[in-house]
Amino acid sequence: MWPFDASIESLWLALYLASFALHAVFVSYVAAGTAYALVAALRHSADPIAARVRDWLPFMLGAGITAGVGPLLFIQLLYQRRFYTANLLMGPRWGAVVPALIVGFYALYLAKASEQRRRLALGVGLACFAFVAWSWTELHQVMQDDPAWRAMYAAGSRFYLDLAIVPRLAAWFGAMLALFATVAAWSVAPTAPGERRRLAVLALAGLTASGITSAVAIILRHAFDPAHGWTYLLIAAAIIAAGGWLWTARRPDGHGLTLATAATTAALFAGTIVREAPRLALIEQSRATAVDSGCILVFFFTLAIGIAVIAWIVRVVRCAVA
Repeated sequence: MWPFDASIESLWLALYLASFALHAVFVSYVAAGTAYALVAALRHSADPIAARVRDWLPFMLGAGITAGVGPLLFIQLLYQRRFYTANLLMGPRWGAVVPALIVGFYALYLAKASEQRRRLALGVGLACFAFVAWSWTELHQVMQDDPAWRAMYAAGSRFYLDLAIVPRLAAWFGAMLALFATVAAWSVAPTAPGERRRLAVLALAGLTASGITSAVAIILRHAFDPAHGWTYLLIAAAIIAAGGWLWTARRPDGHGLTLATAATTAALFAGTIVREAPRLALIEQSRATAVDSGCILVFFFTLAIGIAVIAWIVRVVRCAVA
């Protein structure tokens, strides 16, 4: 099934897309959740959703950063020369995402612990996460734009100021809002219909914004890529998700949330393939010497050790809490 086949690159691609989808869920909760908590703080409202989100944000950011290691490693295997070239061209500007994440991480803890500094901390955290999202979108575009490489290097510029970045980033912000609402809604009790309705409205707003800005991006590129049918699956899944959220808004205690979650999951996986489709032709073929030196046995050995250690840590923590 396109774009997967029996090659080693296809295996890397499948692992990259799966790990990226998981990473997207966590970072969407963090970015959109921080924005939601900030709005609630500015309104001085006693919002139960915002209170739960503030408690979960530091953990979700840690999970998002950890889940981001996988796609970062696989993208280096897939687009070797292009990925490293884009990194070098953007230079310290690209490296600034690391201190931005550190500042954002501590800002979330400050927002959780201090009510007096909550608005400032959430504002700083949101600015940091928006910067990281912009940087990743910029890197994605630089990797594909060969003609811009020479110009950026000659000018010593660290910024890729292309108009296509704006609707692309806006589409992601809309998708993040829908993903945040999907995750947050499952922590809302059926006995709190008002909270589920509010999250349904947020999800519908996110889906609408993502759809409109995606259409703008297609118009700017003057090209529509069906991605061998994955784009149509993405559109259908988004429409079904919207229907599920409308159902949830009308009947918060019904099965609309289950339908919306299933459709959103399908849209997420289809969207990762559609997102990757324009640069699949740029994947570099692996060399035999590199494949033969992969040491797959060592990988699975260390994987087993890692899983065992994590399971032991979880058991210790659960015993301590009990």
